[in-house]
This record gives sequence, structure tokens and C-alpha cells, in this order.
Amino acid sequence: MFCPTHRSHRNLYMQEYDTVLRNAYVNGSYISDIGVKNGIIVALGNSLVTAESTKVIDCEFAVVTPGGVDGHVHLAQDRSPRAKEAGYQSADTIETGTRSAIAGGTTTVILFAEQSKGQSLKAQVEAYHDLAREQGSYADYGFHAIITDPTQGVLQDELPAMALSGEIMSMKLFLTYKHMRISDSQVLTALLKARELGMVALVHAENGDLADFFTDELTSRGLTEPMYKAIAHPPEAESEAVNRAVTFSSVMDTPLLIVHVSVQDSIRVIERAQAHLKPVFAETCPQYLLLGKERLNEEHCCGAKFVCSPPLRSDEKDIEETWRGIMNGTFTILSSDHCPYRFEDPKGKKLGARIDDCGVPSANFTRIPNGLPGVETRLPLLFSEGCLKRQCIDVKRFVELTSENPAKLYGLWPRKGAIQIGSDADLVLWHPQPAFKPFRLKHSQHLHDGCDYSPYEGIEFSNWPRMTLLRGQVVFNDGVVHKAMKSGRFVHRSQCTLPWRRRMRGDWDVLHAAVS
Repeated sequence: MFCPTHRSHRNLYMQEYDTVLRNAYVNGSYISDIGVKNGIIVALGNSLVTAESTKVIDCEFAVVTPGGVDGHVHLAQDRSPRAKEAGYQSADTIETGTRSAIAGGTTTVILFAEQSKGQSLKAQVEAYHDLAREQGSYADYGFHAIITDPTQGVLQDELPAMALSGEIMSMKLFLTYKHMRISDSQVLTALLKARELGMVALVHAENGDLADFFTDELTSRGLTEPMYKAIAHPPEAESEAVNRAVTFSSVMDTPLLIVHVSVQDSIRVIERAQAHLKPVFAETCPQYLLLGKERLNEEHCCGAKFVCSPPLRSDEKDIEETWRGIMNGTFTILSSDHCPYRFEDPKGKKLGARIDDCGVPSANFTRIPNGLPGVETRLPLLFSEGCLKRQCIDVKRFVELTSENPAKLYGLWPRKGAIQIGSDADLVLWHPQPAFKPFRLKHSQHLHDGCDYSPYEGIEFSNWPRMTLLRGQVVFNDGVVHKAMKSGRFVHRSQCTLPWRRRMRGDWDVLHAAVS
């Protein structure tokens, strides 16, 4: 195999390294040593010379990939007025959630600073900074801004200041949920501001009125078991909202990410937009590749474990089309949408559960908090299912979906998401494939989050990260998190570096907004 040798200066091989990783199969492409100094990759090449003080790690010719970048992670998201009113409690703090992340090979997470209506966005961002400092983080982290009240003060004063410093470079907008969604005109105004500031907009695309109407109809008939969640949020609710969001992105000439795409019709809308070079990116999640809505039918309230929005789908066309989008590039990134609630918790997945006169428990999907845990299993699931079992993607595509593209989308590349000279030494060492013994996942035995179950329990894994390094420091090794290494830092970000066609080179102009 060809191994490129990079020389950063004449005496490359006489450098002193803090750490050298030997025999790394870098991104499944070539064998190389990786030299690390002060948390940065400073050398790639064969037979790097080490000193007595250098820590040497033998990768045994196993695959080494960049640390994962997960841009869709909800941690400690139970402090907003809406959460307190609903009465639910998150299973993960920033500490426990990032502990879980590094155990699954993810070294950078982007969390959500949520603004409720009437609140200052700046104050909420500062509150999340305080919370991260208080709880500590095992992974590096940043924030998206969830905007539910796009006032003049937020858009004209607070956002520009945070974007200028690189503190906030992405906003999330909702087209659903009564307490979070904003009007179409507010979406357009927010997209205009995102374009002006060089920010990326994320959109939760479901038609809120349609979902509310279906939910009310089901509730009026007493049909509130978890299985009815999939009916309350039909595929049409997603595909209509995706089409609307894509239209808004096109006319505003603003890069936009459609999050957690789950159905074939939505994928078709996105593919058409991308074929016409519209500034549209797409994300999906492991649950839409591997889980079906039949899990919502599980007895003894266990269907509540699988309640999320959009809901799980079971149409084979949807699942296979989602895999196809993973393969052909329609999906820019694969994220976890980690949003954990404990099952055995009256403030978690059993919120609103009742016991009938016969002693049979029942759950109400209108009260069950939406979300699944998955930050730790994201990388191993795609590596195992996509690279090894289906063999439908190679390691290069795996890296694009889980690390490189998220880093580029969210303004972190090449500091994150790359194994190259000058990048942070955020690295994942996988097990040598011939020596790995497949296992079936058991939450209590294998995972490190604060939840009490995994939706992927029982799935067989054909590999798993053996070791995770964050800026050159080993933070996870052979199933053990190094608790003394809670050294995650806040990362400032720049603009998106993924290519997209700008129709208007200067300021947005309504005279040129119509898309031909």
C-alpha cells in the first residue's frame, strides 16, 4: 500500500513527539505512523524516530479514523420553561453525555442552547456555558442556538455579536411543536440573517399543524398508545415541511441542513434540490436506518422507549432509500440526535403512564418525551452495519459522514475531522478486524451514558473503538473511560466550508430571489 510521507521541515524524523501511533491504517487508505506534539498532528510517515519519553501506541495495522464530530446532541436539555412545565428530566448531563460520546469515538459534540419565547438568546447561551463549566466535559463542544423568538434584539444585536466571535455559527429553527415553531415569515427573516452572518441554519421539518390535527383526532378517540405516534406524525408531515424549507433556503440563498430525514419523499425533494445546486444539506440518524415502527408496539410500556420525532418508519422503501442516500452522497452527515430519557423514571419515558384496573400499564404518546439515546453507538453502528455487514460504504465515506463533513459544515475543519498535519490529534483506533469478536449490545455492560436502556440493545456489533484520543491524550481505552481526563474545551467556529453555489455574490436582493 502506498504511504505518503509528509515533511513539515527538514529534520522531521528528529522531532520529539509526545505520542507516536505506529502502524495506523489511516482512514482505511494507507499505513503510516502518526506523530503528535502538544495535542496536534505534526507528522505522518513511516518509522518515525521516538525518544525515551515518547508514548508509543501500536495500532496493529487496524483502521484509525478522525475523532467523530456529532452536531446533533441534546444534553441537560430539561431546564427550559417548557421542559419544567411538561415535567420531564433528561437522562444525561453534559458530563455523562460526553463521557458516553468519547467511549463511542466521538470527540466533538455540538449541543443546543435553547431560547424559549420571551428570553434573551445571549442569556441562554451564557447559561449553557456556565453549565458546561460546572459539569465538565470529556469531549470538546460547541453550541447551536435554538431560536423560538426571533425578535429584533436577537437578530440585530445578539446574534451578530456571537457570530463575530465564532461563539455561535449555526441556528436551529422549528416548523413543528407549538412551543417552538415560528411562522414562515419569521423563518425567512432568520434565514436572511443567517446568510448575512455566514451561519448555517438547521431545520426540524415537520408540518406542525398537520401533526397537531392528527394528534387531536387520535386523542379524541382515546388512541394514545406509543404505536399511534407514527400515525400522528405521518410521512406527509415531513415531506411537505422539507419541501417548504428547501424552497425557503433556495429563495433566500442560504445554506440549510434538514435534520433527521426519515422518509423517501423527503429524500426525493432533497435530491432534486441538490441536483439543481441549491444550498441544501441533509442529515439522517441510525434509528432511521436500523429501527422500525413495530418497536412502538412493544408491551408493558416498552414502546415508549422508541418514541421520537420524526417517528420510526417501517416501510422498507423508506429504510432502503435512506441507506441509498448514505451511499450516494444525498446525506451530508450522520448524527445521533442523542436525546435520552430513562425508561424506569416517572420523569422520563414513563411520564404520564397509567396502570389500569387489571394491572396492565399503558403509556400516552402525547406525554412521553421525544428522543432516543445514541451518541455512543453512532460511529460503531455505521462502521459495523455500513462498512462491514452491508459493505455498502468504505471507510472514506464513513469518515465523511461522521467526522469530516460535520466538521466542514459547522466551521471546525481542518482543526477537527481530519488526520493531517496541523489538525487536532482527535483519533479513534479500531480493533484489528480479524481479532475482533462480535458481540450483542447490552446497555448495562457496554455503554457509559446516564440512560438505563439503548434502543439498539441486542444488535450485533462487528467492531468498536478500541481507543479514543482527544488532542493527543488517551481518554478511552479498551472499554474504560479515563475519568481524570475530563478535559473537553469549548471550540469557536468559523463559516461552513462545504461547497455550495451562491446565486447572489453580494447582499440578498429580492429582485434576484426567484429561482428559475
